[in-house]
Order: sequence, then C-alpha cells, then structure tokens
Amino acid sequence: MLGGLSSHEFDLVHLVDVPKLIPECISQFRVNHIFQVSSSSLNNMSSAEGSTVPPSLSFDECKEPFISLDESVNFTSVRTLSFRDCQMNSLPKNLKRFPNLRNLLITCCRNISCLPDLPPSLQQICIWDCSELLKESCRAPDGESWPKIAHIRWKNIR
Repeated sequence: MLGGLSSHEFDLVHLVDVPKLIPECISQFRVNHIFQVSSSSLNNMSSAEGSTVPPSLSFDECKEPFISLDESVNFTSVRTLSFRDCQMNSLPKNLKRFPNLRNLLITCCRNISCLPDLPPSLQQICIWDCSELLKESCRAPDGESWPKIAHIRWKNIR
C-alpha cells in the first residue's frame, strides 16, 4: 500500500514489474497525465474502483507474448498510447476501443510483425527500432498493414 505520501494525485506514475500490485493500491491514487505500466499492472488498474485512465498510457517492458485490454475499461480519455521494449508478438487486437487516440508510438518491440485495426482518430504513428517485418508490413503501397495506416497524417517509421 502507498503510505506516507502527502498527495495521492500524480502527474506521472511508472509501475513496471510490480507482481503483487492489487486493485486497492491503485485505487488510492489518481494519475493526471501519464501512466506507465507493465500489462499485469494495467489489468489490476482496470479492476480498481474509481480508477480513470489518463491521457497518456504507456506499456513498458511487457514480458508477456500477448496482452489484452479489459473490455470494461473506458479508454475515451487516452490520446497517446505507447509500447516500449515489449516482448509481445502482437499489439492488442481491440485498439479501436480508443476512440480519441491521436498518437501511437511503438519503440523497440522486435517481435511485432504487423498492426491490428486502428481507430480512425489516429493522427500520428511512430515505429522506431522494431522488427524489419513490421517496417515491411507498413510500407506503401502493398504492405499488409499499409491500409491500416494510410489515413494517418504523420507516419515516422525507422
């Protein structure tokens, strides 16, 4: 449990590899801007009563091959979603559940080879230091993922 803190409201919370994190712990605080989690932490957050998802959500160092996003969580507040140094084989299939998502950042995720369907609200996608398969998949005009990103205004793939 969080103890000795003068405030339970934070701009940034970074919870990675916290195996015994329980929903009651997360319900003690509010994150205003950026929440960085491993996938197991997000699952606990989603079941915490009164939890809200801040505008920026980051999955960092996820070791699981797949993560799923809890269908009961409301992601309408999320504007930026990032995946950094994750071992997952694919991104979550239900990214369309982020109706106001503007920015998608994928960095150092070397096992991902293609993209799922993305929300039409997406304005920027950055794919950096990922697998060559993912880069090829996003290549215009005939990459497998190209139709999913063709509408995106700013694409930065390197």
